[in-house]
Amino acid sequence: MKKFIRYFLISIVSVVLTLIVVAGIYVVVDTKNKIEEVQVEDGQTYSSEEVEKLVDEAKEEGRVSVLQSIRESLENGNTIISVLKSFYPDYIVVAANAKYNFVPINESLSKNDFNIDNLIVDSENGRYSYVEDGSTVSKFGIDVSSHQGDIDWEAVKADGVEFAFIRAVYRGYGTGKLVVDEKCIENIEGAQAAGIDVGVYVFSQAINQAEVLEEAGTVLDMLDGYELQLPIVFDVEKVSDSEARTHALTVEERTNLTIAFLNAVESAGFEPMVYHNTEMGAMLLDLTKLTEYKKWFAGYNKEFYWPYEYNIWQYSESGRVNGIKGNVDLDLWLQ
Repeated sequence: MKKFIRYFLISIVSVVLTLIVVAGIYVVVDTKNKIEEVQVEDGQTYSSEEVEKLVDEAKEEGRVSVLQSIRESLENGNTIISVLKSFYPDYIVVAANAKYNFVPINESLSKNDFNIDNLIVDSENGRYSYVEDGSTVSKFGIDVSSHQGDIDWEAVKADGVEFAFIRAVYRGYGTGKLVVDEKCIENIEGAQAAGIDVGVYVFSQAINQAEVLEEAGTVLDMLDGYELQLPIVFDVEKVSDSEARTHALTVEERTNLTIAFLNAVESAGFEPMVYHNTEMGAMLLDLTKLTEYKKWFAGYNKEFYWPYEYNIWQYSESGRVNGIKGNVDLDLWLQ
């Protein structure tokens, strides 16, 4: 499969660049109505046969250059998709459904202005921070659920964590059963007592209005009497199981369900937010209908590839933080 994709990529890119080179040379011929000899600026002339030879040479030079560039990139450890990204800057390249998808960047949506040169990686723990004019402007956070077990929130705070998103409820992608996270309230109380700002998230697999409002209602009931410093997040994800009940949803249906949840929690006085990754944002949600809501983007490469505005970046799913056994998601609040 990889060999086929590589050959396909090489063919496409070679054709594109060859056409550009050929067009650049033949434009001279075309402007002279394809006469037998072409006068160039320095006074030198070319016969039609010589022009054809130049075209062949340019084609070969372009082909070799492109092939060499691709080879070097792959030999340096870059993935096929990272190579594709570099060749198609006007598209969001998404590896999904056993193929590469090229989604045109929507110029009507607001773009972020993050600069990769401002991203600092701690040499000791690998954590990210974002710096402007010599000052750190980002905040370091995590998101947790009952999967992390018992958490020592004082140790978490001492390790530099400034905010945390805690799972409140989740719905089974096969059964459709809605389940309250057994550690939610304990984690909210523990994090806030340690001085950590807290928000919550709902892992949704709702397929209709009744289910998504049940999710919103359940989390609002749980939070009765509690104050949050951060938003309630609608975590809409595509699961890998081919039998997942949400696979049948259209983009419009999924977007409308998202809006219904966000409006419900906003009406209750909480700030709403949407969580998504590249595939969800580019192919499975209509972001033009979600412009008024804050975004939390998940992407695990060291790059600012996602072009649109977002506030939080979940940049790792295998981080380590004192006070938590095992891996934990790491997040950066950028704006």
